[in-house]
Amino acid sequence: MFSQTNDSALTAELQRLENEFGGHLGVAAKNLKTGEVVAFNAGERFPTASVIKLPIMTAFFDLVDHKLIDPQQEVVLTKEDKKPGLLQFMDDGLKMTLLDAVKLMIVLSENTATNLVLDRLAPTHAERLKVVNDFVRQAGVKNTMLLNRLYTFSTKMETPEAMRYGIGMSTPEDMVLLMEKLYNKTLASEASCNSMLEILKRQEYNDMVPRLLPKHELKQFDVAHKTGWINETKVDVALVMTEKVTYAVAIFIDKHPDHHEDIENRGVLLGAHASRAVWNFFTGDRGYKLRDVVASHVDWNTFPGGNWLIYRSGHAPFPHPERKDGLRKNDGTFYPPPPHYSDSSIVIFVPKHFVETSEGTNLIVHFHGHMNDNMGVLERFGMPQAMVAQKTNALLVLPQGPYRARDSFGGKMEDAGGLKRLIDDVLETMKREEVIKSAKLNKLVVSAHSGGYRPTAYVLDRGGLNNQITDLFLFDAFYGNHDFFRAFLNASNTSLYAAYTDHLKREHEDFVKATHGKKARQLHFIPTSVDHDQVVQTFFADWLGKLGNEWHIPRTEQRNTK
Repeated sequence: MFSQTNDSALTAELQRLENEFGGHLGVAAKNLKTGEVVAFNAGERFPTASVIKLPIMTAFFDLVDHKLIDPQQEVVLTKEDKKPGLLQFMDDGLKMTLLDAVKLMIVLSENTATNLVLDRLAPTHAERLKVVNDFVRQAGVKNTMLLNRLYTFSTKMETPEAMRYGIGMSTPEDMVLLMEKLYNKTLASEASCNSMLEILKRQEYNDMVPRLLPKHELKQFDVAHKTGWINETKVDVALVMTEKVTYAVAIFIDKHPDHHEDIENRGVLLGAHASRAVWNFFTGDRGYKLRDVVASHVDWNTFPGGNWLIYRSGHAPFPHPERKDGLRKNDGTFYPPPPHYSDSSIVIFVPKHFVETSEGTNLIVHFHGHMNDNMGVLERFGMPQAMVAQKTNALLVLPQGPYRARDSFGGKMEDAGGLKRLIDDVLETMKREEVIKSAKLNKLVVSAHSGGYRPTAYVLDRGGLNNQITDLFLFDAFYGNHDFFRAFLNASNTSLYAAYTDHLKREHEDFVKATHGKKARQLHFIPTSVDHDQVVQTFFADWLGKLGNEWHIPRTEQRNTK
């Protein structure tokens, strides 16, 4: 049993987070090298939501170890099997192995796959529940129970537990014990434990435990985890394995009023912040928040060579009236407003070498492409690292566009003056955060990858800051609105750098042919054979090096400190 954490600062921080974000919070964690523990309502029972799939997986591998089930057994999808999730859209007769169904159950939290696995554990529904519940009891997990098949109301029991907790119940300390045994290879055979860890590392939903951890500062960063999220319940159970610390952590949130399916859901944010508080406790990293989040509503995070923040803005591209009902594509794909058009977040990277000049602040604003998000850009494309390497004297601004959608719509960036309002808000926020003293813009680079071409074109046409744009960066992003680009270039001395793969060759060549005289010298078009998703990291650093003197730190000025 975990006793309540006796570290008063951590307890106060977890209580503050619960008060700030709402809901009821339970946290347990254990440093697997030192034995040090964290406990905050750790022994209380909570609904598990889809985290109950973790005990199902452990029971499955126990049966594999005892040769009572074949992981390569083929299962066939039928119409009657289908429950909410990916497999409901697949054709009847789809075949997969039981092991593949387990992977879908964990990695994508697939409900139909879960039932396909559960139904093979024993002949009857009651016996299947017993297989799972008996296994976790034998593992020493006393307060965890699978209560029903997923989305199967005909088998739901009318017990107090089933009525209160739904498909499953557990405690934070139970889940930490389960993860500790998995890490130590005592939950099942070593081979089965290794298989389970590899599956858990592939988790697709990373909005809670890993979200605010300083992965960019670490050589080794592995998180093996399972999430659960339905209505008022949000859960994440994880093994965090790094060169600094290795620990098991379970974060449960119940009775949360925010039911929106959105990564900025207040319950999800509570889980992410609680996870970072645990990290800080185990590592002694107290530099995470540079300012009080309660006062500023700005979340600061560390990054090699600087710091980054994320905040919500009323001048971000979304929400926007034109996507208030979401978007249905011609192929039938539907992107509902939450989460695809409800995220008003802006990410800003502040290099340690940044200096506010006497003329104001230099900014690089980048519009991401299809099926991406601003956090994905920060993590995948190496833009902050390039700015650090080139000593670029600017802040990097990453507005959230359509979240992980095949949509180029620019939202408020297509409204007259939209870019100016966004940049004014960014500068005022940086002033409040004491990064700069004056909310004055000096120079601006506008950058776009892929579908980000459209908001870029519109801000050139009507954004309100054309006189301060010195350069344009297009990374395989010249799909349309060429008249907007041409009109802007004809009226300015701005340089346009564009790297393109073969599928956009004609668009670039036609644009060059139509550009004559000295204006042609503003164009720097570069064909490339690299993959579409590698264009940014291939060219961004080089183009930063070509920027004018105003983008580099004067020797006579000293670095801003925060």
